[in-house]
Amino acid sequence: MKKILEVITHPVTYTNLLIVGSLIMIEFFHTQAHYRMKIDVHGHCRQYEMNKEIETDEYSDEDW
Repeated sequence: MKKILEVITHPVTYTNLLIVGSLIMIEFFHTQAHYRMKIDVHGHCRQYEMNKEIETDEYSDEDW
């Protein structure tokens, strides 16, 4: 029992639990953001301008 208590209270164990716990918390919030989709998590909509109005004019401002 004393050996188990020494392992649990060791600073390296605390550090590992802190890092893993932080990653689990970040992943949880990230997954919740995808699930709710109230925010653009990865910037796909901004990158591909999905919220922009569709231009119906064949000959738009493009010069090429």
